[in-house]
Amino acid sequence: MSLPFSRWTRALSRTLARRSTGKPASRLTATAAKSRFGAPIKAAALAFAMSGIGVSLPTQAAWQLVPDSSGATATLTAQGSQGNVEHVHHLNGLSGTVGDDGKMSIPLSVGQTDLLDKVGELPPWLSGVSQMRLATLTLNLDPLAIAALEPGQTTRMQVPFSATDGNRTHRETLPLEVTRQDATHLTFINADPISLDSAEVARNQVGSTLLNLLGYGKLVGDIPVTLQGEMVDQ
Repeated sequence: MSLPFSRWTRALSRTLARRSTGKPASRLTATAAKSRFGAPIKAAALAFAMSGIGVSLPTQAAWQLVPDSSGATATLTAQGSQGNVEHVHHLNGLSGTVGDDGKMSIPLSVGQTDLLDKVGELPPWLSGVSQMRLATLTLNLDPLAIAALEPGQTTRMQVPFSATDGNRTHRETLPLEVTRQDATHLTFINADPISLDSAEVARNQVGSTLLNLLGYGKLVGDIPVTLQGEMVDQ
């Protein structure tokens, strides 16, 4: 949108141009036309020449998680009468897509965990608990670092990471090791575990329900979480 002042100054310039040349200001001279259309033609010729000698602009393909080989492991520490007890749980079937900008979102549901296997048969009023969302993980990978990897190479990158549960979001930087297996497959694992606050997990409605069903009682300390997965070029 142009401001009134800008429209007024442009009109004045056109009027002065007509008075000085006697020609409409909107008519292009041969030199102006050459200047106007020459740049795109030169750019197209340059792109064609670069393609002919094997030089191309970098492109970043989108990657997709392979659910069968992507998961997470979490260790919960419960306070018991005989002391603290560690409980190791696994989450399988991670799914998500890495876009051209490197952003990957991973939704987590109760049904992906082994929690229900340990609980046993649920009462009817909890029949839909397996579909409940535990959290959504978001990782911001470096697409240039991924694209630069050669088969067999591993790079360690500091990845901005967040875990969102309802209105609460936990953020930190995750040291992630990414390995290119071949032209279309990558694997990753976090070099250091993610530390989740057990008190935050206990305040989550879904989490507190599952903890009560498992009979864990009060959780203490942080919950270390390790991610591992495989990505395939789409």
